[in-house]
Amino acid sequence: MSNLDLEFLDRILLGADHATPGPQNLVLSEIGTEAGQYPFPESLSEAVNVKASMQHKQLTPSFSIPMAPAQNIRSLLQRPRLDVGAQRTANLILHTLRSYPKMMLRDNLLPPFIHPHLIRLGAKDDDTEPLTNCISLVHMTTGPVKGNRKLFWKNVHWECERLYAEHTKLNKWELLAAMQALSIYIIMRLEEGETEHNNVDWLLLSTVTVIARQVGNRSFTTNTQEKGGRDHTSVLWDDWLFEESRRRLCVIYQVVSMLVYFDPAAMCEHPTDLVLSPLPARRQLWEAGDGLAWKAEVERGPAYREEYGMAANGELVRITEDEVYCHEAVASQRPTGGREAATWEDWCSGMDGLGGLVMLAASLVG
Repeated sequence: MSNLDLEFLDRILLGADHATPGPQNLVLSEIGTEAGQYPFPESLSEAVNVKASMQHKQLTPSFSIPMAPAQNIRSLLQRPRLDVGAQRTANLILHTLRSYPKMMLRDNLLPPFIHPHLIRLGAKDDDTEPLTNCISLVHMTTGPVKGNRKLFWKNVHWECERLYAEHTKLNKWELLAAMQALSIYIIMRLEEGETEHNNVDWLLLSTVTVIARQVGNRSFTTNTQEKGGRDHTSVLWDDWLFEESRRRLCVIYQVVSMLVYFDPAAMCEHPTDLVLSPLPARRQLWEAGDGLAWKAEVERGPAYREEYGMAANGELVRITEDEVYCHEAVASQRPTGGREAATWEDWCSGMDGLGGLVMLAASLVG
């Protein structure tokens, strides 16, 4: 898994000669996020620099007094849209994302990128503690007590600091649960916009970055990839579930990156000519209640295990299992024109609740 280059964030806070900061350094100042108030930068760093420069020009008198260094910089800046249609699609994507925390308020209902089996694992041990903590915190936001949101974000801050400090000690299931919880916090931050209580952008980004690096550790994924690179039937259900959960979570983070400048999404490895890849597996595999039901679906034949990706023009293409499990060696070298086209009907016919989000993403990039 590629390493995220955080040099631009180092320059913003500490200067070019310092290392990437931990949570104790995460002091950020507020800047606006309205679309259309800045040019079309290529990255978050350029967006922040341009925005800060414009504010400096607006606030600095003609006799120029040096301004204090920017602190508490908001990092989740909205990407500007070129036309009304694209903005409408982006709004629909945001509405879809916002529905996921609301699902967690209902009994026995989880977003389509979190498998119920993970909660059952957590009932036996602490492997999913970050996720169960997240569910409890989300429930906190619905009470009638004034100040619930303030308390919620304080707890999110503490939870992120804990995860950042302990990330090297977490096992693969704890890391996965942490990434799932962080995705919910980020979605809730996008839902609220900027408030006085939710200024945790930098902490969220830093925690996502260090945990994503751990999740991508080869020692966690090699076992599944070696067993499953050519034959799903030889993979254990728990191993497949871990990989599929990573795949779906990567889709969520990449879609978030379509709405705001979110550089950790670059840590999701996929072929350079594809925007989302691989796409989530079929509903029948994902919704299998146990290992036996899952194995029965796997053994129905290779047609039920076809892999898909979304090209940069929003079209659907088939990808090989080698590309799913051997990104660096195979997929990144695959020529753009050498892929087999597929129809959205093929993929949608087997898709679950995550299909609508992927279709909206295709509309946005197409």
